[in-house]
Amino acid sequence: MSLPNNIILIGFMGSGKTSTGRELAKLLKFNFWDMDQWIEEKNKKYISNIFTENGEQFFRSQESEAVDWLANKDRIIASTGGGAWLDPLNREKLLKLGWCVWLKVSAENSLERIGMNLPQRPVLAQSKNPLIEINNILLIRNPSYSLAHACITTDRKKPKEIALEIIKVLQEDHPFDLPSL
Repeated sequence: MSLPNNIILIGFMGSGKTSTGRELAKLLKFNFWDMDQWIEEKNKKYISNIFTENGEQFFRSQESEAVDWLANKDRIIASTGGGAWLDPLNREKLLKLGWCVWLKVSAENSLERIGMNLPQRPVLAQSKNPLIEINNILLIRNPSYSLAHACITTDRKKPKEIALEIIKVLQEDHPFDLPSL
């Protein structure tokens, strides 16, 4: 099976980027890297605190730095932040750094998955009706997410199922002209 240098998982919060990324990394023997965790470690504070104390613009600049950090890496399964892909420059870079897979989630499944962690989600923390808010955000973001190389729907699937589905696409569609490992 031919593999890309990196596999980059994009999508909305609760789509399964981190949990699927860990499973996929184990199965393919790649390293796993989580953008949000990298930003938190770099800034020595949680994402919600970065938003509160430094603002969204600063956080988005940190996402861009994270994309640049990824630039010379190989054999990485990368879980990006839900909004990192929306920046056209980040998106252009990510599309060149690896095979970008949109993990598509419905608003209902997203809310179900993030459930009790809602207060730590800056985009949704103040919302009176998170489901309506998620639907509105998805309407705006989905056209950008659809620019990824591939799309896997994650509703009602476990991370390992999603990871195996990604591998199946790699095996069947051969999206890369790379030598077999």
